[in-house]
Amino acid sequence: MTGTILRHAILGEITRDMTDDLAKIAVGATHQSYVGGYSSAQLAVLKDIASLQVKATRTFGKSRSEVWWVTRRGLQQSTLAAVADFKATWFGDEVVLDVCCGLGSDLIALAKRGPTTGVDLDEDVLAFAAGNLRGGGASAELRHADVMTTPVDQLVGEARFVHVDPDRRVDGKRHTRCDDLVPDWDRLDAILRRCRGGVIKMAPATSLNPEQADSFHRMWIGAGGSVREQTLLQGDVLDHPWIRRFNLIAGTRSAVCLRGGTTHVFAGAEPSSEPSAETTAPSRRQVGEFLIDPDAAIRAAGLTEAFAEHVHAAPVDQFNGFLTADDVEHLPSEWPMATTARVLEVIGCDQRKLRRCFRARNAYPEVIKVRGADQDPAVLHKTLRSCGDHPLGLWIGRNGKQVFAAITERSR
Repeated sequence: MTGTILRHAILGEITRDMTDDLAKIAVGATHQSYVGGYSSAQLAVLKDIASLQVKATRTFGKSRSEVWWVTRRGLQQSTLAAVADFKATWFGDEVVLDVCCGLGSDLIALAKRGPTTGVDLDEDVLAFAAGNLRGGGASAELRHADVMTTPVDQLVGEARFVHVDPDRRVDGKRHTRCDDLVPDWDRLDAILRRCRGGVIKMAPATSLNPEQADSFHRMWIGAGGSVREQTLLQGDVLDHPWIRRFNLIAGTRSAVCLRGGTTHVFAGAEPSSEPSAETTAPSRRQVGEFLIDPDAAIRAAGLTEAFAEHVHAAPVDQFNGFLTADDVEHLPSEWPMATTARVLEVIGCDQRKLRRCFRARNAYPEVIKVRGADQDPAVLHKTLRSCGDHPLGLWIGRNGKQVFAAITERSR
């Protein structure tokens, strides 16, 4: 850690005693005999942080200090611990600069594997990052700097690699155009040129122009049932053995699913344009023997058509993302990159018909998947739960202008 003491504007220095007090507040011990010596403003901030601990633990994992120093806005942009650990492996033990380090979710993972410096404009956030480094059992240098105005050579220093998490919520609005981020694209490019390689964290929906896309490998990372980020990889990062194993090169895309401590990858050819362009994919107008739902990371990456070709399937419709096939021998068993179910019956999506069909089978929909249709899975589950005792699946999607409902065996 740097020798400079980082202070929060209201709380001051984030000490170990204050961290212990925050832990007490988080479990409800706010009485003066347990937590004392704070102003009303300080206590209000501590209580607000305490109220965020459940979400913070889901994001950061378990803290050695029992609590994490977080803000509501900072948590929205923080990286899930499993994703941060995964990305950190690409840098070996080289010196890494973490630009816009925020509350320190990526910083902790980077610092655990080697020398790391975290930089941020917000002094309050840096004070929290210092506390979180202790909670994460890691040590890193922290620097207060404006990445837009600090000379690039001074900013980068001795770092060989850079990790950047640009601010995507400027002015309280979420931005998906790379030119609207802070630092902006020109500044990001200047920083990357000063290093051997780097990684930029983006929102899953962030778009790049063709020239920008050609300079990076674009990876969509999913974990915990959702797409967590789009990650741009450039330079010597692409020479990491794991990256080379899957032939993840500049100008291409991949989808990654982190589940149960295992990393699953689908790498496809680069689509001609942004993910929305895959709506031009050829569609199959009939549901076959099986339905296949590619992982959300595959859909976000615009690789549904490539995935369909890989597993010898076809889109049911160009807008809903479901695939269909008459066999699934090309789909590895228990592969989390897709959910598969054998189709029992296909009907029009009408609640009366659905109730009749499920009652006839003495069954109820254990899992309901909806793509491209105006149906609420929670409402359907409540309506159909009393139809029987045996769990089945219900997949609802579009087939041209019609909305279909497929009753399936339990998914695998």
